[in-house]
Amino acid sequence: MTKIIELRPDRSLLNPRFEKYQFSPDIVPVKSEISLENDVYRLELNPDQESWLEVRLFALHNHLFTNPYDTSCWFIDKEHIIWRVNKIGTLQKIYKLRTPNQSSKLLYNPSIGFTSNNIVVISNGGDSLYLLKEDHSGQVEAFLLEEAEPGVILDIRYVQTKSQIIIALSSIVDDNGKKCTKLVLLFYTLQQYDEKQNTFHLSNKQVLKVRGTVEYVFIEENGDHLHSICQNNIIFESDNKKITENSKKNISDKEHIKIPKYCWSQDEDSLTVWVKIPEKYYQSQAKVNVKSNEISITVNDDILIQGECQHRLDEKLTTWKHEKDTLQLDLIKFENGLMWNELIKGDTGGECLPNESLAAEIHSRLAHLCSENPNAPGGEGQPFLGFNSEQLEECDIEGKENIFQRINLTSQEITHQANLGTNNHVLFTNKMKFGQTICLRHDHDGCLWITDIVKDNVWNIKHTTTFPGFGYVEASKSNKKFCICSPDGSYVAIIEHKRHVFLYERPENNSQISKQWIVDLEYDSPSSIIMGAVATNKYLIILTKNKLYHLQIYP
Repeated sequence: MTKIIELRPDRSLLNPRFEKYQFSPDIVPVKSEISLENDVYRLELNPDQESWLEVRLFALHNHLFTNPYDTSCWFIDKEHIIWRVNKIGTLQKIYKLRTPNQSSKLLYNPSIGFTSNNIVVISNGGDSLYLLKEDHSGQVEAFLLEEAEPGVILDIRYVQTKSQIIIALSSIVDDNGKKCTKLVLLFYTLQQYDEKQNTFHLSNKQVLKVRGTVEYVFIEENGDHLHSICQNNIIFESDNKKITENSKKNISDKEHIKIPKYCWSQDEDSLTVWVKIPEKYYQSQAKVNVKSNEISITVNDDILIQGECQHRLDEKLTTWKHEKDTLQLDLIKFENGLMWNELIKGDTGGECLPNESLAAEIHSRLAHLCSENPNAPGGEGQPFLGFNSEQLEECDIEGKENIFQRINLTSQEITHQANLGTNNHVLFTNKMKFGQTICLRHDHDGCLWITDIVKDNVWNIKHTTTFPGFGYVEASKSNKKFCICSPDGSYVAIIEHKRHVFLYERPENNSQISKQWIVDLEYDSPSSIIMGAVATNKYLIILTKNKLYHLQIYP
């Protein structure tokens, strides 16, 4: 049975006294600026890829991939050459991929994944997966993996005890006329014919689908469990391994958990709430009490909704109507344009439904991030300082509850689940040598969590660091492309699609003010579009179409 867990931040790590990130006039020096031999490879959307999921996937693709095991980072140029940026900042040519032939259709931008034992996997965005093994002398042995699928690599894991590598690929597919995210797990096992010859063959394949985005995927060290943060429950395709009776029961339990007490939607001026009336009360009159900061709906003293609203209402303009088993409540916001993360503070029993017009607005906003047109909407006019609490946030418009799950890949059971709600969306993730960090928005803050090993069916997820006020800061940057953090959590960076980088230093305990730096790369041309970014403890590495910058954050 699924174990429901709650992610409660450590109050000792929160800083209610924090006031602001203050602009620092200190210069962030550019330690090095390297001109690339060839432009970075970048695939544009094709006319068939017009859904919000596909636009988002292309717009936010990071073309610079970090190897957490040796602090290097990698990219692929338009000649399909793989380059490694070493720790000292030098460029090294690693391998040249085969040039795709005309019959090989590339659907996604290339991606790279790393393991701790010098195994690297590269997807060319089409149906080719490459596995590179590097020995101690620097010699690279390359394998072309069989039965690969187009997609973006989210995580890979080499399981030493099984001589098996597991690759998680994400793609966008059509499912009964609607676009959804497809997650493919490919299991390749090492076969050794003799001391000099070995190969990898596909031993297993699992296909999962999600209605909405997949924010995060992590494969545990033993390869038996998968962690994910998605907008909906992950569903295994029926042609995978047969689901056991326990698994079916677990899915039934999971669906029971997801039945909302009420549904709500919003636009810039109003909110609409739909409440299901229990069948035994169909003929009874619901009592509605709306105050400026509170909602209460009862039927025969049975409370359907009650609690404090996230923001203020204009209670005088409230209307409602009753239709057999449903009560529709129409509310007017006191502050026009202020998007709500939740209807009732701390209540995870409701479901926020997406507003199609607002979703279309976000679609148009993100489109310019994967365009080389410098005059595209949103390209100019982004404020340098501060944040606007009325800024329209992507997480609000998506309108889906984020779900954090741990899944047993053998039984296909969800062993642990945390319902994050619509407000605790993922700000960024950061793979480490051991485990992975996840930064979730909590109220106005950004809270950094680390997943630990599961013991005795207890999934320890530890809150380790807080960036106070960063949730609001991140929401105010409508022109952001990447949000990343240094491995030691000393600073976090927001990178726009052109020129500008915003740096925020983690404040000391109970400090009211912390530093903010702004870096302007000064170039304003299609070639200056930022295509990738990696944060180390000392440097912020920025990749444009034809240059690589090392910004020195700390000496």
